[in-house]
Amino acid sequence: MLKLMFIDTESAWDEHLHEEYASLNRRKHKHHRMSSKRIFAAAALALCIDDDGITTIEGQHSWTEHGYGDEAAVVEALLDRLRFNPDHVVVTWGGLAADLPLLTMAAMEHDLVLPPQLRAGQRTRFGDLKPHTDFALVLKGQGRDWAHMSELALRMGLPRDLLARKSELPYPSSEADWAAARLHVQLDTILTAMVALPWLRAQGRIGGDAAAMIYQLAAWFARRSANGTEIEEPMHELRRRMVGRIERRALEAA
Repeated sequence: MLKLMFIDTESAWDEHLHEEYASLNRRKHKHHRMSSKRIFAAAALALCIDDDGITTIEGQHSWTEHGYGDEAAVVEALLDRLRFNPDHVVVTWGGLAADLPLLTMAAMEHDLVLPPQLRAGQRTRFGDLKPHTDFALVLKGQGRDWAHMSELALRMGLPRDLLARKSELPYPSSEADWAAARLHVQLDTILTAMVALPWLRAQGRIGGDAAAMIYQLAAWFARRSANGTEIEEPMHELRRRMVGRIERRALEAA
């Protein structure tokens, strides 16, 4: 049995931090640095895949400053979710370069303790998934080129319209913006799962049909979050495409 926790965060520049740091240098830094970013939204999606390849969606949680108050509260809620699920491998796309440094700096500032999956210097047995597995790094391997998640998602059959808004999210300024930010960070965990599960299937780590897994995620998310939003139609198209793939494979196997 494999237990996975897909996480994602959204962040924005803290202009006060940027200006304070720039004031210490003779050369004014025109470009913002990562340490001047703060997390304002986060999400976690828990999945369990048994030895027969049956995928169970255990639930999704998300947090924003709008509902929790500030960065410290959002980060603490996410870290607690991981801490309460120590048997889940944390999965990100590009998280080692993006999410983990910001989560670590936030933990340092707000006197929080990282859960075991996100701590530095962890060792794993050969062949095991790391407690925090960054699939962008896994797919890069020893090569020089990085794959963008949207590129891989297109190969998996995801509609372009579902990926069109995956660019960086600006800091929300209204109720509608905060609702969109929550949907955005939730969707990112779903998309990460949709590209990670086929990799696990290709590696022989899980059984089952990858198209069926993607369909299950799309149907679950559509019922829970996508209905009545701008991603409702792309989610419907995704389900249609996955049904087509499942039917074609069934005919080929017959």
